[in-house]
Amino acid sequence: MLNSSLDSLGILSSLKQFPLQCKQVIREISQQPLPPQCSLVDNIVVSGMGGSALGGRIIGSLERQTLKIPLVVSTEYHLPRFVNAKTLVVVSSYSGNTEETISSLAEARARGAQVFIIASGGKLEQLADEHHLPAYIFHPGHNPSGQPRMGLGYAVVALAALLSRCQIIEPIARLGELPEFLTQKQADFDSLLPLAKFLVDGIPVLVTSEHLKGAAHAVKNMFNENSKNFSVTFDLPELNHHLMEGLAFPKAAHQYLKFVFITSPKYHPDVKKRYPITQDVVSKQHYQYLTHELDAPSRFFEVMQFLQEGAYLSYCLALLNGIDPGPIPWVDYFKDEVGKR
Repeated sequence: MLNSSLDSLGILSSLKQFPLQCKQVIREISQQPLPPQCSLVDNIVVSGMGGSALGGRIIGSLERQTLKIPLVVSTEYHLPRFVNAKTLVVVSSYSGNTEETISSLAEARARGAQVFIIASGGKLEQLADEHHLPAYIFHPGHNPSGQPRMGLGYAVVALAALLSRCQIIEPIARLGELPEFLTQKQADFDSLLPLAKFLVDGIPVLVTSEHLKGAAHAVKNMFNENSKNFSVTFDLPELNHHLMEGLAFPKAAHQYLKFVFITSPKYHPDVKKRYPITQDVVSKQHYQYLTHELDAPSRFFEVMQFLQEGAYLSYCLALLNGIDPGPIPWVDYFKDEVGKR
């Protein structure tokens, strides 16, 4: 049995409310004003840090085949040099107070870019009011943990809905059914416990492809922050061109690296055939692996299913590691030290 008493901030409660986060955004985002020329931009920059940048990574991978213009994620103080009046800059900060993101907003305004803000309040809400900038300021009532990484429903669905309304991506099919789909999938949480136990005392190596690459980055982050566990991601077919030769040394690596292949019936046929061969190579080099297959009705639903299941895996691994999944003491320490200097 898992010792849920370790969960001091209510991480489990937040992840169980992930469907309600999505439902809230679906209901609210259609009422928000848009940047006036967003349908005419040449490129998109999503500016955010940590969990607030994950929406951009996820949508960027998910919509790779259908995005009409390039999307770049910026996790810096400064925006890419190409940003100008024909750029849509989505400024995303869960707290609304992230200093790098606020700096990026100032640059976006100085360059005349189209701007849209996604935040729960803070300084960004003040700036949106002061400068009459279009924004989605959400009340995160369905994230009782208060941790941005557990509020991905807000960031991901808001960005997807914004780009759809700006006619940059196609409308997401059956979006209104997403909350119920995710709620139903929570009934399968117990089936994930063997996978969590497999990862104990190991380094999760997440292997995905195509539309799931951005979501894998988010799940890796949740292993880092919730489980306090090192984790890495790779994608096929890129992995086949280098990593397989990198498994020989150090000799002790096979004791720690544990591969998890996330498979999907929606991968390209030439990608799907690579998975069993890659698993064979991994096994022949004495590494353990498990396969987890997603079964959602669309790519977007698969992404959201993977995010929810990855969050639960990270929660279970935290408890199996005997650690509270909520606090992030080293991140807090770092922010305090930066503030002092």
